[in-house]
Amino acid sequence: MLKSVMDQMTVVKDTLGKTGKYWIAFVGDSITSAEWVHPNWREIVEYVLKEELQPKFKDWRVPSWGIRCFNYGFDGASSRDIAKLASDGTLKTRLDLVIVMIGANDKIKRVSLMEHKGNIGKIIEALKPVETVWATDIRPNNLRAAKTYKDFVEEDRKYKWGMTKFIDTYAEFDKLELNKLYTFKYKDKPDFWHPNQLGNAYIAKIILREAFGIEFDPEKYIRDTLSGEKYPGY
Repeated sequence: MLKSVMDQMTVVKDTLGKTGKYWIAFVGDSITSAEWVHPNWREIVEYVLKEELQPKFKDWRVPSWGIRCFNYGFDGASSRDIAKLASDGTLKTRLDLVIVMIGANDKIKRVSLMEHKGNIGKIIEALKPVETVWATDIRPNNLRAAKTYKDFVEEDRKYKWGMTKFIDTYAEFDKLELNKLYTFKYKDKPDFWHPNQLGNAYIAKIILREAFGIEFDPEKYIRDTLSGEKYPGY
């Protein structure tokens, strides 16, 4: 089971001190892969973890070199796809932590609520004994799409699969001003599923706070990034 957020950074520090490594896999669909937007939330989480931990070691290389993050985001993936990848061992890479964010494609891929529930259980079981953070996908900026996906979010809220840290990223995004977070276009049409740089920074804020107990200001981070700061503040 994932430690409390009060303890998790101590776990990361102690693991780095003992083994010289702390490897994190980000697992999910295109919202996780986010390969077309930089900085994306995966990159921000990695940056902040290294910044937070460097003062705790005499040698800055311990966290800088030891924290490695792997992109296991598969564009268009459903929970069925991720369950298969987890079960066949594709996701096992000497990991210390897995952050899973999946579900938004399940309705499109004809995955029922019952199968969704089973798939999540399979994913978590296959990843043991690696610590796992389970997060819902974010709320899209479209009422119809949001309503369709919310049924799956409700399923996640109901079960939470006790042994994991559960983050309701959908609910957190529902509180935000979505129009400024979703500005991408695809073939001249608004992309209401995939957030821009600021939207990714808000995902990072949620993950950093809920999984690691780190406070993060996405607005400041993006301002500093756009102003040319090599090491943006947060």
